[in-house]
Amino acid sequence: MRNSTKPSHFSTISALISKAKGIEVLYFNAEDVDMDSGRINGQMIIDDKWKRVEKSIPKVIDMSAFCVRHREVVSYLRDKAFLTDDLKHRLSKEKLQRIMLKDTSLAGYTIPSKRIESFDDITKYIDEYRQIVVKPIYSRQGKGVFVIGKDGSGLTIGAQREKERISIEKLERIYDKDIKGIPHIVQKSMTSRTLNGDPFDCRIHLEKNGKGNWRNINTSVRVGIGQSIISNGDGSGRIQIKPFLQSNYGDTWEDILEELNEFGLKLAKRIEKTRKTKLMTLGLDVGIDPEGNLFIFEANSAPGVSTIKSEVALTRADYYKYLLDKHS
Repeated sequence: MRNSTKPSHFSTISALISKAKGIEVLYFNAEDVDMDSGRINGQMIIDDKWKRVEKSIPKVIDMSAFCVRHREVVSYLRDKAFLTDDLKHRLSKEKLQRIMLKDTSLAGYTIPSKRIESFDDITKYIDEYRQIVVKPIYSRQGKGVFVIGKDGSGLTIGAQREKERISIEKLERIYDKDIKGIPHIVQKSMTSRTLNGDPFDCRIHLEKNGKGNWRNINTSVRVGIGQSIISNGDGSGRIQIKPFLQSNYGDTWEDILEELNEFGLKLAKRIEKTRKTKLMTLGLDVGIDPEGNLFIFEANSAPGVSTIKSEVALTRADYYKYLLDKHS
C-alpha cells in the first residue's frame, strides 16, 4: 500500500521481479480499499502493463510508513492481513536515543539529546557543549535544522549553507518564530566530516531476506559537498562506503566497516523489539567522528531506494515469498 495513485518505477520493477518468482503484486492506496465489501480496487501487471483489478484483501501487505496518515484504513487492514509495518509504536529521533541509552550494547552510539520545552533548554545545552544542533523530532529531510555554537562572546547559527553571528536576543527571536510550539530536540553537535571538511553521514540500508532475517543490502555515504551544516539536504552526493573509508580513515577502515554492519543489524533487532512488530526495511543514518567512533543520527522506516532498486526488489520478492509461505 502506497500513497500515490500511480505505481512508481521501483514498484514496477518490484512487481515484475515478484511475478517472475510466482508472486502477484496488487498495487493500491487507501482510497482503493472498500472496507464495507472487503475488496480492493487496485492495479496489477497484466501483459506487462498496470491494469485495474478488483481483488480480496491479500494475506500480506507491503505497507509504506508514509501511509501512517490513513489511520482508519491501516487499522482495518491490520486486522485482515500481515503488514510489513503495522505503523504502531513508531520511534521519533528522541525516542530512538532514549531506548538506545537503556541498552548497554547500544548506549555508546547515542548523542546527548533532550526534547525542547523552553528556550532555556537551548541555552543550557550551549553552555554545556558549546556547539549544539536543534532539529525537528520528526524527519523533514534536513529542513529546519540549526547548528548553534559559542563564538567568543557571541553565538553563531547555521542552517544548510548559511552561517552567521547572532546575539542571544536574536536567537530567542528565532526560537519564538521557528521552533516554539513545534516538537524539536536539542543535541550535542557531533563531528562527522571528511578530510576536506564536508559534513557526511553513512546510510545503512537493511532489508529482510528470504529466510526472514535482516540483511545489509548497501552502505553508502552521503556527503554535503560545499555545505557547512548537514549532509542530507540538496546538493548531497552519494558514494560507496569502502573507498570513502579508505580515503578518510586509513588503516582503520576495515574495522569501521565491520562495526557499521554489526551495529546496523543489532539496532534493527532492537527497534523491532521496542516497536513490538516485525519490519521489512530500515535505513540507519550514522556519523563517524575523526577517531572512527560511530553515532546514530536517526532511523528511517521508509528508506529511499533510488540507487539500489534492483537489489532491493530482488530481496523483497524473496521476503514476500517467505511471508506468504508463513501466513498461508
